[in-house]
Amino acid sequence: DNNTFSLRPYQQASVDAVLAEWGKVNSTLGVMACGGGKTICGLEILHRVIDGKRALWMAHRDELITQPLERMQQFFPDMAKNAGIVKAEQNHVDAQIIIATVQTVSRERRMAAILEHGPIDYLIADESHHFVSETNQAVYEMLLAANPNLKTLGITATPRRADGKAMRNAFESVAFKFGIKELVKQGWLCPPRWLAIQTGISLDDVTKRAGDFAVGELADVFETDNCFDLVVASHQQYSPGMRGLAFTASVAGAYVLAEKFNAAGVSAVALDGTSPKAVRSETVRDFRNGKYDVLVNCALFTEGTDFPFIEVLHQVRPTQSDSLYEQIIGRVLRLFPGKQTGLILDYCPADSRDIVMMGDLLGVKARKEVYIKADQEPGEVIGGFTFAGKVKWLTGDPMELISRQLDYLDASPWVWTQHESGYSVLGLGQGSDEIKRTLVVSPVADQVKLFMVAKYPDK
Repeated sequence: DNNTFSLRPYQQASVDAVLAEWGKVNSTLGVMACGGGKTICGLEILHRVIDGKRALWMAHRDELITQPLERMQQFFPDMAKNAGIVKAEQNHVDAQIIIATVQTVSRERRMAAILEHGPIDYLIADESHHFVSETNQAVYEMLLAANPNLKTLGITATPRRADGKAMRNAFESVAFKFGIKELVKQGWLCPPRWLAIQTGISLDDVTKRAGDFAVGELADVFETDNCFDLVVASHQQYSPGMRGLAFTASVAGAYVLAEKFNAAGVSAVALDGTSPKAVRSETVRDFRNGKYDVLVNCALFTEGTDFPFIEVLHQVRPTQSDSLYEQIIGRVLRLFPGKQTGLILDYCPADSRDIVMMGDLLGVKARKEVYIKADQEPGEVIGGFTFAGKVKWLTGDPMELISRQLDYLDASPWVWTQHESGYSVLGLGQGSDEIKRTLVVSPVADQVKLFMVAKYPDK
């Protein structure tokens, strides 16, 4: 039985909501932030309904296949006895609960072998923002032909798609939605701390395709030595000794950045999709065991990866895709003993980012110009470098960073800036008395001094 754990309140609410929806419709969608426990919710739902029926748990990547089986063995051993994998040489087509990749079960021969042992009654589509793709839909049609009463649940952290394909085409309703905002407020995810680090790189000339930057061009423009030096310098300045994950625009860039970290005395390693499985498993195990401080990748660990111990995330891959951004930053927000916050170091191009801000993720419409000003005021811009088109020019030192910290839980429009003198300055805005107030904090020495500066309206 599954008495070895108890569901969190929002997980219980999610399970109940899906079962209620299945009473009204055949397909429903559940949205839950990374780290919220989507797998456990899906398994609990199956545990409640399976009773002699058959289910297919479908994901689009190998990593997402082993996880549900491991969780099942851990928390639902009675179900695990009747579960099997259909992928490559593994072929448990007669299992009551089958876990498979989309690529495998989209082959008619593999699907026919499964259906020979009876129709599928329940379909769980993991990372279901992929569900509207042609391959996924082909699988769905085959299952539906065998059983018109098929009940489907899609689970995802990011229901939006960069290509604009609507999820509502695939699902009849949304059963539950627990985003980053809700889970941070309830204490189930780490509060994010986010620093925008100015790179001075312009992405104006980078082509946009399918709702995001063309990766090849992005890498050519963004992955310069200076940018990577900036990442390493930022790590040493803002997250010394922390363990982290870094995302780059290209695979080649991941290896260059790992080398830069190592050269600076920060133990790092890179992995990519072509890394042999044995190497990948061993490296991930070494990373978990503390052999490396930073794991660098291009797009390998955006989904279904559980590294709760990481405290810093380097987002060195500008994106216009809301869901990709959300997947990436979700990696650092899982709870872990002793971890206070998830630090996100976001390397912004010079142009005001035309992408989701963390404020948007937390349900607050953030005005970009409040956070990232194009015309930096004296004392804010102390360097950086610029690369636009073919022309490159450099000023200053990579250590001279511009950064702003935001409190996203209140999604405050206030911006901390650091004056060249070392004082931290926070504009508090104008009160109803028309007086503009600013909070100034002295550099930390023996004691911190606070000053309130008031600017009266010109009389």
